Amino acid sequence: MNEIVHWGDRGVVLFFVISGYILARPFLRQHRLGGHEVKLRAYFLRRLTRLEPPYVISLLIYATAELLVLRVPLHTLLAHLLASMFYVHNLVYDKMSLINFVTWSLEVEVQFYILAPLLGTVYLIKSTWLRRGTIALLIGILGTMSLHLGARANMSLLAYAHYFLAGFLLADFLEMPRHADHPTWRWDVVSVVGWWLIFSVPKGQTTMAWLPFLILPVYLAAFYGKASNWFFRQPFVALTGGMCYSIYLMHMLIISTVFRVVKHIRLQNDGLSLAIQTVLLLSAVGIVSTIFFVLVERPCMDPAWPKKLWNGLRHRVSAA
Repeated sequence: MNEIVHWGDRGVVLFFVISGYILARPFLRQHRLGGHEVKLRAYFLRRLTRLEPPYVISLLIYATAELLVLRVPLHTLLAHLLASMFYVHNLVYDKMSLINFVTWSLEVEVQFYILAPLLGTVYLIKSTWLRRGTIALLIGILGTMSLHLGARANMSLLAYAHYFLAGFLLADFLEMPRHADHPTWRWDVVSVVGWWLIFSVPKGQTTMAWLPFLILPVYLAAFYGKASNWFFRQPFVALTGGMCYSIYLMHMLIISTVFRVVKHIRLQNDGLSLAIQTVLLLSAVGIVSTIFFVLVERPCMDPAWPKKLWNGLRHRVSAA
């Protein structure tokens, strides 16, 4: 179990780097490649319409389950529900959300979304080496600062900003321009060794402070390694990645619910029992997350969904 928690911790920061990379690209293209200007109103509105509905609906599902099954008092649930909905639970309570504890990382993400346009001005630096050196220096400084934060700040962007900036540096390497025309096996060696190190180096504040510099070459290898690039282009990887938000929001409720049943599967072989339980748990996560994705998240991927919903409601009112 300790190993699972350890891996989960690494998974969060790995995603922070990906998030930094995704949000960095529009600002890099605007400031360095002559791309379209990032309109801040559209930028924030898109994140609100894309991420907020699945998040709120998932919180209501969790709260309902805790009210009916765990008998958590309604007044307690409402207080924590409101704090979670407005992304201030970490700040107000100085602990993970009572509703869905994994969403502490989403609160950190939201803080980054707000600051990303400001951080994106780093791409105004024309010199490639100076720009990349500045980002690398900021990663080192912020990583060092993360070693000396108080308890409350450890669940804020201050403790993880260096991971998001690693995504900024990754975007710079990949967009300005690619430094390898064709994938090579040497990058696959980097990938194998790098992934092994990421999940094997001891857990601790010092490790977490400097881990971005280990994650960066592994992500580069996903683009430049022959086998690595082939693997990450496979449909099942893209499908899982596309559903990752739904999986992230729903997996703890699914696991805690299904485990109440599968824990009674006891065979003479403990290893086989564990394997069966794991398969059933993962299958349940996949099935329920897919349903949530299709019914809730995927409709929100359409940038025009609020307008379409409004027009549809207005049309029905008019018809009535």
